[in-house]
Formats: sequence, structure tokens, C-alpha cells
Amino acid sequence: MSEPKKVDRRNFLYIGLGAVTLIAIGAAAYIAMNPPVVTQTSVVTSTVSTTVPTTSVITTTRPGAPVVRVLHVAGPEAEHIRACQTDFEKATGLTLSLEIAPRDVVDERMYRELVEGLGAYDVVMGWAGMMYATLMATEGYIPIDNFMSSKELEPFYAKNNYTWNGHVVGIPQYHNWNMLFYRKDLLESPKEREAFKAKYGRELSVPKTFKELYEVAEFFHRPPDMYGYLITGVEWSWFCDDVYFMHGMSTNVGDKQGNLTLNTPEMIKAWKYMLDMTKFSPPGWESMTFFDGDNLFLQGKLFMYNNWFYIWNDLRSKMPDKAAMAPPPGDVKPGADLSGWIAVIPKNAPSPENGAKFIKWLGSYDYQKRHVLEVGNMPSRSDVFDDPDVKAKVAGLDMFKAVLPHAEVVWCTWVPELRSGKYEAFFKVVKGEMTVEQSLKWLQETKFAGRRAIEAKR
Repeated sequence: MSEPKKVDRRNFLYIGLGAVTLIAIGAAAYIAMNPPVVTQTSVVTSTVSTTVPTTSVITTTRPGAPVVRVLHVAGPEAEHIRACQTDFEKATGLTLSLEIAPRDVVDERMYRELVEGLGAYDVVMGWAGMMYATLMATEGYIPIDNFMSSKELEPFYAKNNYTWNGHVVGIPQYHNWNMLFYRKDLLESPKEREAFKAKYGRELSVPKTFKELYEVAEFFHRPPDMYGYLITGVEWSWFCDDVYFMHGMSTNVGDKQGNLTLNTPEMIKAWKYMLDMTKFSPPGWESMTFFDGDNLFLQGKLFMYNNWFYIWNDLRSKMPDKAAMAPPPGDVKPGADLSGWIAVIPKNAPSPENGAKFIKWLGSYDYQKRHVLEVGNMPSRSDVFDDPDVKAKVAGLDMFKAVLPHAEVVWCTWVPELRSGKYEAFFKVVKGEMTVEQSLKWLQETKFAGRRAIEAKR
């Protein structure tokens, strides 16, 4: 097997997270009128409409071979499937038609498939929490346990997050969550440890609670040479911080009954902790993202920050004696947000059986192992964690496994709108226009009055 070309995750995340909302009616019409076709070209680029960016459709020349059409989001994960396409086709006898599009285009098409039942794809790949919650609310899918036995599904450790009415919805290609990155050389310095104990009356250690996080950040906050922590201020990145603190208080934006739960004692505490941590953030944090945190940390100007573990190998290779990783802090539990792309068969898929073959391959031990070794994401199968090659390749594996039971998804079907509303409310507090209590009450009772966390169009 040839190793796939390395993909720059930052460029893909900037495309997906920073993109504007797009109009997808023209795209949906295009999809509905253009069924899967096996072409003579390895990459076909077609303009869907003037409002939708071009999408990449990758197929191969296999006359007469049945086709499975898959929709995936632009990023290293989709690129890895493309790199493994030959192996997939040899293993299944199918031709893979892989359509790769920007995140917001995929979101729109995914909902057209799962809510309105267009029937253009055999498999759609959707993002973590919003996908899980929406799927469970709409039930516009064919459960993968129609095609896989309970024994086959047993290794998928997070399946409770994507199980509805007793049925497993689909299989994640991988999982990802946030970790705490910090300067171990400073934390372990005898001089720093002595000074910290003299000031706080306890031993200096990796913070596990939000109070400990505050004290450690305060102690190492030494501007302009070093900042204690980073709360980011660009909306999409800020929402990651918001979710970390929210999960660390073991709360969520909604409950399993679909009620909106924004104005709660736990959410109030989470936001107060976040506001406290802005005091130790660099000047201009309001316009920063976690990518700025990466750069600041690599420059030696940031003591610690929360981020997705895509950055771990970079930090470890460039700062082997200085960078370390730990579970994210939280007062109730580690504040970990479970992410990843989940593969689901739409209810009106042209060929559900072919979709199931693709998903089985995606969740297979061999593919999951290869994805870990070549992309760096965590597997969605628990048994892959114990593979000798994976253990040798992935530093901090035991720490990742320790966080797994605590990782959660955001329980809402309209995350982009919710995110913007929470962002607006939080910065009303930052600007001194409201208190935390007032802003969350405004958010629940005025901004989103009458709304539910789980809202499904039928």
C-alpha cells in the first residue's frame, strides 16, 4: 500500500469553519437530476451553481461495476478515503463515487437527504453532534444495524452517542476530541514549583478542575513574554471553548427530551470560568482562533491552552522537551467534546446495500488502523487502540483512552444559529452590557424563546 499524501488540516479547517452560509436549493436540484455515473476520469470538477463552490467527484473506470455514491466533507479524512479507493474497490467489487464538498455545502445536502429524502447518495458523512442529534430527531436514515450484527458493532465504543430507539444510526470514520496542552518544562521546574506552593499553598500540578486551571494560568501569566491561557474570540473557535467549559460542568445546550437548557446554574458557572480565563489571554484574543494558540505555544508565548489533538504531533516534534498533553479540565468531569465524521445511509438511498458495504469497510479493523497511522485521528473501534503498531505510533494513547468515556456531543439540531446566539450573548457580558445571569436568561427567554434544542422538519 502506498502512503497517502499528507494533508494540511489547517487549510481544510479554515475552509470549512470560516465559510459563509450557502444557498443549496440549486445544488439539491442538481443532485436530484444527476444520478451516479461512472466516468472515464479520475477527478471531475463540476460547477453546481453560482452560489455553491465546485465539488470534486472522484470515480474510476470500472465498466459494469456497481457504484456506491458517497458524500464527504473537504478535509484530510475525505482525502484519505480517496487514497484508499483502490483497496476499497478490490475488497468490495464496487466502484466508489466520492463527492467531496466544503462543510456548509455538505451540511445542506445532508439535510436534503436525511430530512427531505432526495435519494441522491448511498452514504452521507456528517459532523458529530449536530449530525447525531438531527439524525435521531428526523429518523431519515436506515440504521446500520440492519446490516451489521451486535457482535460486529460491539467494538464501536461511542455508539451510545449515535443510537436512537435502540438502533445504531451509523459508523464514525474516526473520533476526535480536545486535550489540554501545556509547558511541562515550566510545570516541572523546581524553582516554579517552590514559588507556586508559596503563593497557593499546594503543589503545582496539571490542572484538573477549573479553579486549578485559573490558579495555574494566573501563576504563569507573565505578559508580554508569556500568557497563561487562551480563550479565543472568533465565533467558530470561541464555540469550541464554550463547549469545553460546558462539558466540564457536565451540562449541554439541550437534553435528550429535546428541551433547550441554556439558562442553568451549570451554564452560568461555565461562562463565569470562561470570563475569568480571558484575563490571562493575550491582547487581541477577541480576534484569535485556536490556530493562533498553536503559533503562540510554538513561539513560547503561551503556557497552556485547550485544542483538538491534531496539533499534538507538531508540538511533540518541535518542542519535545517542553510540550506535554493532559486530559481537559472540568469541575464535574473532563470537558471533552466528541467529534468525527459519521457515515449514514439515507432512507431513500439508491442502493442501501452498497452503502452498507462502504460503511462496513470504513469501520473495519484494517481501515481504522490505517487511518490512525496515516492521518493521526483516533479510531472509532476500541480494539484498534490495542494494536501494537498503533501503540508504537501514537504517543499519549493511554491518556486519550482515559478521556473517551467523558467525551460528549452538542445536543442540538441547529448548531450554527445557536452558536451565533451564544456568541452574541457572551460578548454582551464582555462589553459590560449584561451580567452572565442576564445574558443567559435573555438567550433562553428572548433570543430563542419558544425554541427547542431538537427541532426536526418533517
